[in-house]
Amino acid sequence: MIQHLLLPWFPIVLAAGLAGRLLGGRRGYAVGLLCGLFWLALLQASAGVTIWKDVWSSVTIISGIIAIIAVGGWAGTSRVSLERPTFQESPLSSANQWQDQSADLVTPSPRRLLEQITASFDEFDDWLRDHRPSSNPWPKFDEFIRDVLYRCCRATHVRPYRWIPQSDHLVALREPDSLGDTKPLSAKEGVMGQVLSTGRVYLAHPEGCVGQSRPMGHDPMGSPAWCFAIRRNSETLGVVAAGGLGISPNRYVEILSLVERMITHFWGMLTECCHARAAALDDPASGLYTRQAFLRQAERTLADSYHVGDPVAVAVIALEGLRELNDTGRWEVADELVRGVGTLLRQKARADDQLGRFDGSRFVLLLRRVDDQLAALITAQLMTRLRSHCGDTERWGAHISVRCGVASSGSEQPDLRTLVSNALAHWRRAREEGTSMISHSSNPSPKEVART
Repeated sequence: MIQHLLLPWFPIVLAAGLAGRLLGGRRGYAVGLLCGLFWLALLQASAGVTIWKDVWSSVTIISGIIAIIAVGGWAGTSRVSLERPTFQESPLSSANQWQDQSADLVTPSPRRLLEQITASFDEFDDWLRDHRPSSNPWPKFDEFIRDVLYRCCRATHVRPYRWIPQSDHLVALREPDSLGDTKPLSAKEGVMGQVLSTGRVYLAHPEGCVGQSRPMGHDPMGSPAWCFAIRRNSETLGVVAAGGLGISPNRYVEILSLVERMITHFWGMLTECCHARAAALDDPASGLYTRQAFLRQAERTLADSYHVGDPVAVAVIALEGLRELNDTGRWEVADELVRGVGTLLRQKARADDQLGRFDGSRFVLLLRRVDDQLAALITAQLMTRLRSHCGDTERWGAHISVRCGVASSGSEQPDLRTLVSNALAHWRRAREEGTSMISHSSNPSPKEVART
């Protein structure tokens, strides 16, 4: 009789355990109870009421039902403990706070969010120290902002944009790739456009947006859940939009305001670092590299070119007559002239060419992947534009002439200082001969080099 009772019990208890494993603790107990009742109904239908006349059979049935329920509940509880997520311990937390962290993953407490905000300040100090030397730290700053906003207020689908006042466009911080649209957006449309124009914060919750009495217009990137402008004093730097928020805006409005100020502070500090770096590397009048910065950048470019076998050329361009403007106190006019020259040089140069202001009246260019003939052609076209700009005697109030010397690497692969010295020697020879440009790959005589 006992064997007849236990024969259907084994597959039923296995089914209860499997269901509990899939459904979790509470549902596992419920499924176990249903499986126990199913086993009882199956025995009652097959053997009838006679199974209750035997004491041992009754005890076995009751014990089997309890065992089925226990297996279903145990399997569900085991699933939760095995798949419980792990957490990294923050500097402000201790090992006995694990249960609080697991609860905060669902509904984070204000205390936990404040700890994350405090930790973010230390993290930004380390981040800024590591990325300060980078020529373009903004894509990495994009990643940093996304991570901080998720940890501090559970913000998702974060999109930070820089505001370009000259074109009134918004440009994504990250570099363009094939995974997303990084084309410039109009700074006058949608939610982000109105946040930029008013400086007010937008929160898409039932009570509307903070500090605003009318709904936002259509946003080409979709309506965000949270949007705020990055403003430093009266200057607008950018805007940050989040597609979703994992916390209640009504309950955590102070936390969101604190996070906005923190991100604005980080953004402003990085902007100041970039300005300081540009001030150390760029000539203020022309906007090109200073001589020291040009030599450092050009050394790396030259090494890369020689490594792949590309020829290069160096051109030295001099503005003759510029000293007259400075000597007569017309420094603003001289700066305007130099600024225009710098703009023309940047427009003609390619992305991997290097430009610099060598000294007061001379500019230097490193042209990559050009032989002597192509270098002469490019420089001749550039000289035509420069003569048109500098030859306006009525505008500048002085006669400004442009002269150039070009030196190509050829097959010898000379170092940078040799190329610059050769280009200077060719410029001096062009001045002595009364021509506007001399360009060839042959080395000048030692006497010509010594006179530069």
